[in-house]
Amino acid sequence: MIEICADKQATRPLYEEAFDDSPEFVDYYYEDKCIDNTIFVSREGGRIVAMLHLNPFTMSICGRESKVYYVVAVATTASERHKGHMTRLFDAALSHMKAEEIPFCFLLPVDESIYSWLGFETITDFRSDRIEDYSKIQSSFDIYCIQNEDYLRRMAKETALDALDKGEVLPDSPVIMAKVTDLAKLSAIAERSFADEKQALAWLKSKRIYICEEV
Repeated sequence: MIEICADKQATRPLYEEAFDDSPEFVDYYYEDKCIDNTIFVSREGGRIVAMLHLNPFTMSICGRESKVYYVVAVATTASERHKGHMTRLFDAALSHMKAEEIPFCFLLPVDESIYSWLGFETITDFRSDRIEDYSKIQSSFDIYCIQNEDYLRRMAKETALDALDKGEVLPDSPVIMAKVTDLAKLSAIAERSFADEKQALAWLKSKRIYICEEV
């Protein structure tokens, strides 16, 4: 059964099983990042066996603000893999984002082939060289996360964890993949009509994008 999980802490055992992040980072993630995110889960016999988190960001897209989701903590317990849980989770999450008129979502894959069949395409490299001057980000990039109160609070906490070598574990050469979730919404933001998602993704790829480690 696919559902939005009301008890977010109930997904923590699967998170700890699937990922190598430090206990300190997981504490922070569930105490802060889960305040405003949406977690889709798949249950078997009442037990959570797979999950997908949608973490919200406000992004500036060519001068226009829009809510965008970062898809993260995508995991299935070992005994339930290759049984269709993730396909059903993505179907539910993508429908949810379409209903919310979210123009696109993005993720940071361990392996791009895991998500390419779903229509995700690489749009930019993940930035590990953080730019401290926000005004420089605003003047140099077309698409970036708006540094609101939530963003700045979380950035400070993640910086402190990184300094203790207890931050999030990332792939060796991280990239950002994206999928268009509402073509009409993205067309309105871009002020142009896209023939299909492929053309819209090509437009995204042509832009200067800054997505850094704070996500």
